[in-house]
Amino acid sequence: MNTATSTVQATMERGWRRYFDDPTPLMKQGPTAIAVAVAAVLMWAIPGIPVTDTVVAVFGLVTIVAVTVLAAVLSVRGVYDGWVVMLIPMIDILGLGAIRAGTGGPASLFSSFVLLPVIWIAAAPGRRQVIIVGVFSSVALLMPNLIDPPEDPVAWLRGVIGPLVFATVGAIVNELSRLQRLRTAQAEAHVAERTEALAAKQAMLEQLTASEQQYRSLSESFTSLWNSITGQAVIATDNSGTITAWNPGAVRLLGMPVQEALAEVRVDRFFPSHVLAQFALDGAGRGDDELHPGLRALFDDADAGVPVDSHIDVATVGGSTVPARVTVTPYQDSDGSKHGYLLVITDETRAVEVARMKDEFVGMISHELRTPLSAIIGFLDLLQNDPAQPLSADQQEFVGIIERNAQRLLNLVGDLLFTAQVESGRFPLERAEADVAELVRSAVVSAGPHAQREGIDIVAEVPSTPVRVSVDSGRIGQALDNLLSNAIKFTGEGGRVLASVRQVDGGVELAVRDTGVGIPEDEQGMLFTRFFRASTATRNAVPGVGLGLTITRAIVLAHGGTMDVTSQEGVGTEFRMLLPAAPRTEVIPVVDRR
Repeated sequence: MNTATSTVQATMERGWRRYFDDPTPLMKQGPTAIAVAVAAVLMWAIPGIPVTDTVVAVFGLVTIVAVTVLAAVLSVRGVYDGWVVMLIPMIDILGLGAIRAGTGGPASLFSSFVLLPVIWIAAAPGRRQVIIVGVFSSVALLMPNLIDPPEDPVAWLRGVIGPLVFATVGAIVNELSRLQRLRTAQAEAHVAERTEALAAKQAMLEQLTASEQQYRSLSESFTSLWNSITGQAVIATDNSGTITAWNPGAVRLLGMPVQEALAEVRVDRFFPSHVLAQFALDGAGRGDDELHPGLRALFDDADAGVPVDSHIDVATVGGSTVPARVTVTPYQDSDGSKHGYLLVITDETRAVEVARMKDEFVGMISHELRTPLSAIIGFLDLLQNDPAQPLSADQQEFVGIIERNAQRLLNLVGDLLFTAQVESGRFPLERAEADVAELVRSAVVSAGPHAQREGIDIVAEVPSTPVRVSVDSGRIGQALDNLLSNAIKFTGEGGRVLASVRQVDGGVELAVRDTGVGIPEDEQGMLFTRFFRASTATRNAVPGVGLGLTITRAIVLAHGGTMDVTSQEGVGTEFRMLLPAAPRTEVIPVVDRR
């Protein structure tokens, strides 16, 4: 009930305030009209009030009534401003002057009524209103003197001083009105600013609400996605390797519940020390955060922008090890501040088993093929060299074709066996000190007839003095033969193949450079993959099965060296084998760091 009453009162107050905030001409004329009506009643009802000039007094009354009617008409028509409205108080002053002149002049009881229209005029904006007040109040106050000029100068002086007083009052009222209008404008500006601020705040609140709903939706989607990743272990850590996020895939693969994993557990717990030791820098020890130096080296590589994608065995809570592929990337905010690392671990148990079965199958098939092929080649040799039954020319040609293809098939079987040994991570090396410059010269001489048939110039660029390194001469010769054969196959007639030897810090570099078709840049990273053939090979119908580079790289790695390639389509290709001066290992590393 009280609330309803307050609402009604507030509504009524707003209604009345509207009229006073923007009064009509009739409301402004109201005080003057009421004062004149009271004066008329007093003049009629009280005989003691002197009426010195009835005609002038009545003229004044009629004038006030006329402008009051004009004010009412303007109010009805909605005319609140303009020169027509301002004529009303000016005429009021003249009408009140006439009433004053008809009721005793300076001694009139109604002289003070002139202040009412004076205030109306003075309250209007503009300094000229003060001048108007002075002029019209002078006319009103001097009107008795104009009707009946006095002989006393003091009477004229009153007609001058009075308007000055009215003008001063008008100036004060005008200034107060100006200040009031200024304050009102400022208040309205503040209200407008506040309204605009409130509107902006409301819009911001609506935007924040929408953003919050979007954030919740994204958060729910992320949570759903995070919980749905069960095929891979996704682990987030801080900068010191402490686990901060642990998805269901990590629970399934590593066997640790989420709550336990997030209880200040470091991620290096799940990597065997001997595996991580392969990645540690020589002489590196545990840092201040006690993180394993091998894992810290992987983190440092990730920070440096080096792709970390390695095959590493991981340890489960139950103590078993699982072959896995691990990628490490740093994660950071949009402003670039780093918060830690993201590890994605993929179980490769099935892939390793499939690879093992594949290698066993290849090895078995290769062994099974080698025996009959050896027999075929042996009997072909008997056919060709049997003096009791010599072959005709055509028969010799046919047997030669059979023998060449059987030998080719036997070489392919040998390559398959070799790649099976490579994939298993071990094959024998028979090291001995050898002159690699002589190995290069011999390989170039062996490839010379092939290059001559293709119209290609083949050159050996080697030092005149021996370059001795402990290597398996047969395997290095095989690697050189593979590279030279490829260079000749991929170089057109009139091209050039160069084999070189160069001593570098800590080892020897063997290089084979050609001016052939080149290799597309996006395919160079797959050149050493088994059975991969570049698009330039297939496009130019170059024969091969894609095993030569795989075998060559395996030989170099077995010697503890490295191999890389530089190529540009239409310009040529260079393969480089860097062999260490002192042997480091004879085993192909199963875990590679890329």
